[in-house]
Amino acid sequence: MPAPGPGRNRVRERFGRIVERLTSPSLLAYAVSGGAAIASFIATVILARTSGPETVGHYALAAATANLLSLFAVFGLDRIITREIGGDLRVGLGGQARATLYGTARFVLMVSAAVTIAYLAVIVFTTAAGRLGADRPAMVVAASGILVWPMLRITYGALRGAGHPIIGQIVESLPTYLFTTAIVTVALIGRPIDAALATALFVGMQLIVTTGAWLNLNRRARRWDTPSDAAADAPPPAPTIKYWVVGLPLMVMVFVQTSAEWLLLAQISGSVSAVDTGAYRAAFQVITIASLVIATSESFVSGPIAGDFRIGRADLAWGHHRRATILMLAIASPFLLAAMIVPELIIVTIFGPKFAVAATPLAIMAFGQLLNVMRGPIGAIIIMSGNERVQLIITFASFAILLACSLTLIPRLGLNGAAIAYSAATGFRAIAFYIAARRYVPAIATR
Repeated sequence: MPAPGPGRNRVRERFGRIVERLTSPSLLAYAVSGGAAIASFIATVILARTSGPETVGHYALAAATANLLSLFAVFGLDRIITREIGGDLRVGLGGQARATLYGTARFVLMVSAAVTIAYLAVIVFTTAAGRLGADRPAMVVAASGILVWPMLRITYGALRGAGHPIIGQIVESLPTYLFTTAIVTVALIGRPIDAALATALFVGMQLIVTTGAWLNLNRRARRWDTPSDAAADAPPPAPTIKYWVVGLPLMVMVFVQTSAEWLLLAQISGSVSAVDTGAYRAAFQVITIASLVIATSESFVSGPIAGDFRIGRADLAWGHHRRATILMLAIASPFLLAAMIVPELIIVTIFGPKFAVAATPLAIMAFGQLLNVMRGPIGAIIIMSGNERVQLIITFASFAILLACSLTLIPRLGLNGAAIAYSAATGFRAIAFYIAARRYVPAIATR
């Protein structure tokens, strides 16, 4: 039988590369997060069509408040733990990685409890909920999320650092799948879904996943011992004070970023109405698809990039960034362009005619997110290279832009003003992050 010609060999090589890419772990991580985005869409659509924009608005504000305070409780350590555990295991310090995990978890639990107590005192004994135009029962239920959410973040952050990015992505996304299943079930049995019930279902699913994932992580951590650890009398204690100090800029940075979403929801709810808050949330839910692509990319490449920097190979880290950026654009850009061109068709088809007011805001926010996708997973480069303070400065600047625009534009333009404020801050942050990363993290090998 004659040997295959050069043309046939090239076809086989190209086919093999396609198969390899389709079966790559990164694509699987995108599939998991993409499924979560679809599941979240379904849940929001059911709430929108069965309960209306007011319920969506109340639920969105309660969930955003719990998320904001949980980020304060986690203290930025969900990202620090990915870097430290990934680096320690890369150089064979399993005992150090395990000590870091347990020390971090104890700290986060204590802070979470303190934040929850303070939050409940404000909601129960003051008129803060009324001034925000919020649903008080939903805001009270959200308090339990401040206890659960931080531990969930620590758990999937540690799993990613330990070399299990797919498992970490599943743990992060699973509460959304379970929440959607619960919402669908409640809707099918005909029970009305109010904001408090929706909030309780979401926090409950988080609790179930967090418990199971932590037990799994704890079992894995016991196997992190290495020959060098076994030879020592005991593994060195985790330098948790150092991590808390390093985590402070990250906590402030992520807290400020999340404050931006909460600020817009609170301003719309307090100065316009809960109905408009729900409409804005629907548009933001559509944009969340791109946000998930970015978050998934940064989470997936954080572990490998941390290892690259630990061995002095910034060039390899930028290679990870380049490949992830190409994949991000391929996944997110078609949808974002459609949202910019036919926003009303998308928003009305999905959520119903009551949400048509959010069509123009959707187009404006889609443009901002397109800029965000184009810069790639640049946050992983900056954080894993130890330049958290640079990112913090840029984050503060973008928040200042959002605050100025929102205070000026929302009273005059309503939802359109909120969307302009969002895109202005998002676009500035994307461009500034990329410029800073190129300046402070050159793509050269130092070892």
